[in-house]
Amino acid sequence: MATKKIQTQPAQVKKPVTLIFKVPLKVKVAILFLVAFCFYANTFSNQYALDDEAVIQRNEYVQQGFSGIGKILTKDAYDSYYKQTNSNQKLSGGRYRPLSIVVFAILHQLFGESPLPGHVLNVLLYALCVLTIFYFLRKYLFRKTPYGEDIAFISALLFAIHPLHTEVVANIKSLDEILSLLFIMLTCIFSIKFRETKKTKNLILGLLCMFFALLSKEYAITLLFLIPLLFTLYFKEKIWKSVLNSLPYFGIVVLYFIVRIQSIGIPHAHNDLDILNNPYLLATPMQKAATEFVILGKYLWMQLFPYPLAYDYGYAQIPYYTFSSPWFWLSIIAYVAIIITRIRFLVKKHILLFPVYFYLLNLFIVSNFPLNIGTTMGERLVFHSSLGFVMVVSWGIVELAKKINIKNRERLIIGALGLIVIFCGTEVVTRNSDWKNNFTLFTKDVNTVPNSVKANDNAGSQYINLSETITDTLKSDSVARKGIRYLEKAITLDDSDLTGYLNLGIAYCKLIQPDTAKRFWDKAKRIYAAEPNLPDYYILLGKIFTYTGNKFAQHGKLPEAIHEYETGIQCDASNPYLWFNLGGVFFSSGQMDSARNAWRKTAQINPNYPSIQDWINKTNSIQVTY
Repeated sequence: MATKKIQTQPAQVKKPVTLIFKVPLKVKVAILFLVAFCFYANTFSNQYALDDEAVIQRNEYVQQGFSGIGKILTKDAYDSYYKQTNSNQKLSGGRYRPLSIVVFAILHQLFGESPLPGHVLNVLLYALCVLTIFYFLRKYLFRKTPYGEDIAFISALLFAIHPLHTEVVANIKSLDEILSLLFIMLTCIFSIKFRETKKTKNLILGLLCMFFALLSKEYAITLLFLIPLLFTLYFKEKIWKSVLNSLPYFGIVVLYFIVRIQSIGIPHAHNDLDILNNPYLLATPMQKAATEFVILGKYLWMQLFPYPLAYDYGYAQIPYYTFSSPWFWLSIIAYVAIIITRIRFLVKKHILLFPVYFYLLNLFIVSNFPLNIGTTMGERLVFHSSLGFVMVVSWGIVELAKKINIKNRERLIIGALGLIVIFCGTEVVTRNSDWKNNFTLFTKDVNTVPNSVKANDNAGSQYINLSETITDTLKSDSVARKGIRYLEKAITLDDSDLTGYLNLGIAYCKLIQPDTAKRFWDKAKRIYAAEPNLPDYYILLGKIFTYTGNKFAQHGKLPEAIHEYETGIQCDASNPYLWFNLGGVFFSSGQMDSARNAWRKTAQINPNYPSIQDWINKTNSIQVTY
């Protein structure tokens, strides 16, 4: 019997993928580490700057070293600063970010006040974060994607060199951002490892990393959505199954909120009337919404073109926008395009859905939509989002590279990336120098954001501080007046700017113009009477009015001297020297009753004031004639 011949199709052999970057894995790791390290090595000579003062230098718990760790773990991140400024919690929801502050306390215990260990640690952990990103993308997220290792390498490289990260790495305080992203990446790694190996240690490590991520910064709350999404895409499973497998991580979030509430109370909105902490205070609801959308567009633009950079974009650098603004509509169009792309990825269950959501979710947290974050925008705020951005860009670069002849592909991609590295490296190294200290940062950035109240305040105060170090009077006064110009612009932009009025008072004291200083400090007192420095400022004013009163008295200008002494007494009524000198001028001008009252007040304040009783007696026995 003849057998029927069955025709079979030959098995399709997958064409091997030729990597763009053919160098060994160890070389790629070395490149990433060296780029991240070398780009920021010049921060090692930097001092403390910006928020380092509130979080490290003036944080009594950090200054206590090991013994302060208990308080750090049970207090708001700014608790010490609030106590020193006689203020309550100013930021909506509070700030419970103890992990980085515990690290600062340990560094202070081991190394004292030196900023060097903090800068070195920031750079090393940033480099580690870059390598962890590369490991996660190569080993897991893009493992099943053609050219996945290339996408992972380009993503990590672009992340490492992105100039938007200079604030995070160069500012020691922003260690919280680095730790947060590092532990988020580790959580993703160990969560997949556990699903693949079923080893309990990987589950424990994943849960610990998620808890540490939450203790670093609240951004890790996005893992509630990102972990199930990652499981769905990586394991090709139904979303409900991914959610079930994510339940242990949901439990960590519950634990975190229990710890947080026990430490700083229930998160709540804070209706701050200070426009520097509530930048939309003067905006209508429609202006607020429109401006928030415009800022989302600005963030997207800065991901592509991160220049120029500044440490502050607060009131009134960014104006309030309306729905009729073209910038609003450009932003809407850009994000509608992103959402449409997200929907297409969702239908196909494309792996790029993860970086798109990583970008959008982290951006949403800092958008001011869910709650007031205390500022309009900031470079450090999109540190996490930038990872999602560079992943998508890297995928696009590789997709374009596929269309290039294989002989030229490697050369073109490496050449283009080389140019990007050079341009970004130049900007990063230069920007790191701006973060040298407060003076270099504040006086540079005020030119970049000239309408920022905070930037003008800070630049003005730096010039006032500098004037105190100059011995030449003319040069010193010239520098002080430069500071005054910035401070006066600040109070013009915001007539309730407490810091501006306080610093203007200091400046005019430096110029020996106590009447002007008093006017500004009186304004500051009306704005915030509990300002802890005001009593000392008024005592200083009393001394300066004593000096100016003495000058008038020496030249026989008695009415002017009386005015100076009396104004000085308004500032510091407990100064016996002011009362005594006032009595002397009254005595010299023949006003015996007034002289007697002034000297009696002197004796009341200081009964042991030299010869005070003799002077009082003279008012009863001496008749002054002219």
